[in-house]
Amino acid sequence: MRLKQIKLAGFKSFVDPTLVPFPTAMTCVVGPNGCGKSNVIDAVRWVLGESSAKNLRGDAMTDVIFNGSAQRKPVSQASVELVFENTEGRVQGSLADRSEISVKRLVTRDAQSLYFLNGSKCRRRDITDIFLGTGLGPRSYAIIEQGMISKLIESRPQDLRVFIEEAAGISKYKERRRETETRISHTRDNLDRLADVREELGKNLDKLRRQAATAERYKELKATERRLKAELTALRWYFFNEQLQQAEQALAVLETEYQQFMSEGSGAFRAVEQLKQLQQNLRDSLAQTQQRFYQLGSQITALEQQQLHQRSRRQQIHEEKRQLHNEIEQGLDLQVAEEQQLAELELLLLELAPTLELLEQQHDELQQAYLDAEHLGVDSQRAYQQAQQQAFALAQQIQQLRLSAEHLHSQIQRAQQQDEALAAQLLTLSPQPLQADLQQLQPLKQQQRSQCETLTAELATAELQLEAVQQQLQQCQLKGKTTGLELTALAQQHSALTQQLQRLEAEQPLLPKLQIAPGWDIAVAVALQALNFSQLTVEFPATAPEHHLLQPSSGSFAAADPASLAGLATLASQIKADARGQKQIPAQFWQIFCVQDYAQALQLQPSLAAGQSLICPQGRWLGPNWLQVPDQQARQNPLQLQQQLGQLTAQQQTLSATQQQLAQDEVQLHAELNQLRQKLSTGRQALATAQQQLQSSVNQQQQLEFRLTQYTQQSAQLETQRQQLANDILLWQEQQAQQQEQLFLLEDEAALQQDTQRQLQQQQDAHQQQLRQRREQEQQLNQQLTAQRLQQVSLERQLEAARLHLVRSNSQQQKLRERLSLLTDQLELLDEPDLAAQEELQALILSRDDAGAEKLQLEQQLQQTDEQIRSLEQGQHGVQQQLAARQKQMEHLRLDAEGFRVRANNMLDLLAEQQVQLKELLQTLPADAQEHVWQNNLEKTAEALSRLGPINLAAIDEFNQQDERKKYLDLQHDDLTAALETLETAIKKIDRETRQKFKATFDAVNEGLQTLFPKVFGGGSAYLDLTDDDLLETGVSIMARPPGKKNSTIHLLSGGEKALTALSLVFSIFRLNPAPFCMLDEVDAPLDDANVGRFCNLVREMSESVQFIYISHNKIAMEMAAQLMGVTMQEPGVSRVVAVDVEDAVKMAQA
Repeated sequence: MRLKQIKLAGFKSFVDPTLVPFPTAMTCVVGPNGCGKSNVIDAVRWVLGESSAKNLRGDAMTDVIFNGSAQRKPVSQASVELVFENTEGRVQGSLADRSEISVKRLVTRDAQSLYFLNGSKCRRRDITDIFLGTGLGPRSYAIIEQGMISKLIESRPQDLRVFIEEAAGISKYKERRRETETRISHTRDNLDRLADVREELGKNLDKLRRQAATAERYKELKATERRLKAELTALRWYFFNEQLQQAEQALAVLETEYQQFMSEGSGAFRAVEQLKQLQQNLRDSLAQTQQRFYQLGSQITALEQQQLHQRSRRQQIHEEKRQLHNEIEQGLDLQVAEEQQLAELELLLLELAPTLELLEQQHDELQQAYLDAEHLGVDSQRAYQQAQQQAFALAQQIQQLRLSAEHLHSQIQRAQQQDEALAAQLLTLSPQPLQADLQQLQPLKQQQRSQCETLTAELATAELQLEAVQQQLQQCQLKGKTTGLELTALAQQHSALTQQLQRLEAEQPLLPKLQIAPGWDIAVAVALQALNFSQLTVEFPATAPEHHLLQPSSGSFAAADPASLAGLATLASQIKADARGQKQIPAQFWQIFCVQDYAQALQLQPSLAAGQSLICPQGRWLGPNWLQVPDQQARQNPLQLQQQLGQLTAQQQTLSATQQQLAQDEVQLHAELNQLRQKLSTGRQALATAQQQLQSSVNQQQQLEFRLTQYTQQSAQLETQRQQLANDILLWQEQQAQQQEQLFLLEDEAALQQDTQRQLQQQQDAHQQQLRQRREQEQQLNQQLTAQRLQQVSLERQLEAARLHLVRSNSQQQKLRERLSLLTDQLELLDEPDLAAQEELQALILSRDDAGAEKLQLEQQLQQTDEQIRSLEQGQHGVQQQLAARQKQMEHLRLDAEGFRVRANNMLDLLAEQQVQLKELLQTLPADAQEHVWQNNLEKTAEALSRLGPINLAAIDEFNQQDERKKYLDLQHDDLTAALETLETAIKKIDRETRQKFKATFDAVNEGLQTLFPKVFGGGSAYLDLTDDDLLETGVSIMARPPGKKNSTIHLLSGGEKALTALSLVFSIFRLNPAPFCMLDEVDAPLDDANVGRFCNLVREMSESVQFIYISHNKIAMEMAAQLMGVTMQEPGVSRVVAVDVEDAVKMAQA
């Protein structure tokens, strides 16, 4: 598996879509500083799942998106795609058969990150899972960033362990172990919740079982109640249906009589109808005559009103003519005045025209003179400004020269002071005190290290003791909880038995007071319960001295047959009582014979006489032809319950004592645990203090060594700085002399320029004075011209208004004359007499009189017709009374019939609601069924239902559901327990394999490091060490001693030595578990040429099995590569790639 190519778009400085191929096993990425070489490695880490923006040299994850440059705008997203060749099938799982694998990551400005695997969207975890165990990852040993190679060996032991784990391929085991532990935690939580649910379900099931039995009884009674209700409803329907048929028969008789009376009254009704028709015709004729009479009256009134209106109109016309004459005379007077005013205005306009023309000519001449003066002023102003600018430029040059001279003077002074300070500092730098401090610090550090080791051993012993005490305390607490739970269960059982004993004593008060032979208490309880003697009370005297067996009492029972029942004891003989208690023992007990078992009872059953019976100790009771088996309640008699209560009390006392002892043990263990914790805390504090002191000594030693190196370097630097300062002072003094000469020349030129500027200022002032005079003259003339123009405009407006007013006056006079002529014509028409209107009025009056006479005649005929109708209606009234009586009776019968019909239909509706067929129900009812009998049965059933009390009808289904759920939860509990055992076994297996793989890998890498280190350094030794005995948690430390050195810690090595040591470790890991590729970013920077050569030889040797992609500025490293990949930034802020095949380049050069 190898990296084939990288596709970048919008990632950091690679804004354009860029393809970076890696066709060879060794590719070197070259380019100037800041061109974006390291962005290639950042892109690989980012795609492999890096989630920290800090590790990608940014503040936020969106910083990887191109943010724009001087010529480019920012882009909205960044994407990087890695293409791998999988021809060797190193990637396992579903991708094992793929020859090429593509991994892509895309991020947008809203910080949404997307992952793609072979073009399909996936999760980040899917990407990391692919490379688990291959050595690839965002922070694996296969990607070494700039400056990381020296920090690698200085890492914490736990960080170095990560590289060994990745090389061993157990990172995927750790991930599985973490997931397994999470599942175990969830499984235990589920088991706790499941136990609570099962306990609660167990409590509810008993209650639901009783409720379900009551609900079943309720359903049976409810079914009986529904059946009785349906049958009662059918009986009621039968009664209502018979009543309905009787009412319908009576209604048919009344309808026949009603039809007879209707036929008798129909003749009179027809006569009355004819008269009413005649009456209606007369009323219509009368209405028409009245209408014509009233219309004629209205027409007469209208004609009279018209004549009155004509007289009023003539008076109005005369008044309007008089007003028109007055208006015409006033208009003529006004028209004469307006003509005079118009003539005066025209004369004034003619006089004003010459004056206005003269003023305009003077204004034009003055305006031209002002423009000439203004041009002269502008020329002088421009000359003055040019002179002023030249003077300002000279002043600036003089000021700059003066500032520059002052700056040079200050620099010379500062340089001289700095030189004096450097000379004084050189005198103070002496390495002898630091060397003495280093020699004194070495023994102290060895003593502190020994103290840390001693405290660590004591702390480990204390931790083991603490763990043992904690385990004892946990066991004690577990036993205490178990004992408490047992005590609680015994208390609940004791309470239940006490309640049961109280109930039985209440039901059988006689039984506890009897002394019964051992083994026969169940038989006596069964017999007492069956014979209804359970309520008997026995009062034995407290002073009775002794008890004896009871003798048989007289009774109606026959004696036992001596031949068959001889030798059998009676049930009464099993009871002891004093003399007064004999009367309370049932006489039937002397006829109940005791047998040892049920088989003997069956043999003796045929010989039993009437009234005799046999009973077993277990309570089975046989008669001549019957058998009674005792129920569970009969078996639980008060005597047995008392024995059980005694046993429970003894168990409770034993458990209470155990619980008290456990409580004392727990208090003692707590005290011991607190002492150990205090001891452990003190030891940890002492160890922390010793470690801090040791670390302080180490830091102090490093600081002293660093300061000693600094002193030597600073001395050389100070000498170089002093020589540089001397050269700078000589150069600045020469520059200061040249600037002084230039300053004198510029000051002379500035004095001449000031004289020229004063002359130009005087000329400009004279031109400005002349310009102000011309402007004042022009303003005065403008005011006069404006006043004359305003006067001319006012006169023209007055003249125009006078002309318009004169035209309107003439038009108004013409309209008044036309109106006067029209009124004169109307008055002539109104004065003519209207003879036709008078004749029409007389004719209308005659017609109205004729209509009045006709109206009076019709009213008399209508009165006669009304009298005939009243006479016929009086004869018809008797028939109507008979009809009303019959109709009333019919209505009552209809109401009764409708009532019976509604009630019968209600009964049918009730049956329909109950989903019962009436026909089938009537067939099942007996012929003598009576409603009150069914009603009584229904009330008894309802009373039985009420005695049941509150019913939970859902209890049956709920009981079944909860029972099924209880079974399911029990099965689930078993599954979870089995799963927990499986997961714990998996944890142990993962730990075992992890230890084995880690140990083997550690030994192999350590061996490889011991082999590679002398090869790289030309001698010396290096090895890895474990910081703890626990292979699952131990860290890894490294120790390296180059040839000729006996350093005590890795931190004492130089930068180059640290880099070579880290490379030896990384390549040792690669030899064991080579990653698909290795990316190195300027790891050769701290190395000299000789070490760079060793580094190149090592890389060339390993490139046979590992693909190397490295960034370098070293020519030796560049020559080693088979492919050169150049990164340029010709456009600011934008990186581009240029690839060169070294072999092709060599061939081209040779050709």
